[in-house]
Amino acid sequence: MRVNKMLHPLRAFGLCCLALAPLLLTPAVAWADVASEDVDLVCDEAKNLAVVRFSTSWQAATVPRVPAALDHGLADSYAPSLTECTLADGTMIRVRGGVEQAFGYGEGGANPPAFFSLWINQRKVISREVWKPGYEKTITNPAIYDGALVTAKRITICATAEGKPQRCSSRPLNLAKAPIDRAEYPSSPRQPPVGHISVIAQGASNQRFCTDYLSRIKPELKDALNGRQTSLSIDDETFTEPTRLEHGWMRSGVVNLLPGDTRRLFIWESDTHYFDGTVIAIAPPWMTIREIVAAYPFDDIDSWPGSQAPPGVTLISGGQKQLYPGVSSRYVHQVPQMIDGALYFFAYPTNNKMRPTAALVKPLAGGGFVTLCAFNRTEPRY
Repeated sequence: MRVNKMLHPLRAFGLCCLALAPLLLTPAVAWADVASEDVDLVCDEAKNLAVVRFSTSWQAATVPRVPAALDHGLADSYAPSLTECTLADGTMIRVRGGVEQAFGYGEGGANPPAFFSLWINQRKVISREVWKPGYEKTITNPAIYDGALVTAKRITICATAEGKPQRCSSRPLNLAKAPIDRAEYPSSPRQPPVGHISVIAQGASNQRFCTDYLSRIKPELKDALNGRQTSLSIDDETFTEPTRLEHGWMRSGVVNLLPGDTRRLFIWESDTHYFDGTVIAIAPPWMTIREIVAAYPFDDIDSWPGSQAPPGVTLISGGQKQLYPGVSSRYVHQVPQMIDGALYFFAYPTNNKMRPTAALVKPLAGGGFVTLCAFNRTEPRY
């Protein structure tokens, strides 16, 4: 495979690959949000009416309604479900719904907020407005949007809290003060489409390697970003049974760093509030768990990257200049992979609003590591 041909120049990394570190300092952006099908648009172009509908049921049994006195029954009609339309008076309307990231911990973590954005005549008039509160607000019986009547000048939103009557409120939409949203409506159509994954690497040979790697992992990227096994992952049988710790677990195994060069991997992992990530230590094959645990006390993971590593040990984690420097070491996941006989780590942040979307890390035979590839996925705009 072409990937195999790229391995030879990579063994002479030197300092060139460390130039990737500034690329990882890009600010956090919202890539985490899951596109939602629970927000749609129905339009009566002739009457210059549009209704944004919100649904809390995946079964879509009943779409909550706007009072017929406001929308003349449009929300109840069998008009096509849209995300944009143009009314007879020329008003162009676009809506997009999204859902924040869900977590398996924290108050209401499994029930994330849902939101929507609205554009009228290419101007963003509503940005990421929450229509279904979530997280800790779940238990407060919040009002959930039923629907919104949209015209060129006003939006009327109707919402209902459980056990309470529906309430509708109206507010003006001041298009005159809103500029055209050039990110959503670019003057050039050359912007990458949603879902496109861009590759960032230093040097032509590394760029080729990273592009080839992406072609291999892309069909399994969703699995990789959720920590599941892929065809490149190292077999679980390579590692010991996990040892349970207070906030996670630990395992180890002997693997090839390069063909003929064996090392012991120590892997700390968890999916708890305190520690939702992976930290890896690469050590000589004879090092014991007792020795590594003495060097890295589990109750103070944030201090590990700045501590003195034992001889022959490389600690790979977030919070270091080479890998997600602005993220705690407790909140970056890593998956060990074997690519043509050499060890790599596929890394991604727990909070998937952070950039890059993912990275490929290469441990070095002489100690230390480099972030060889960074991958950014184009996400919907809100």
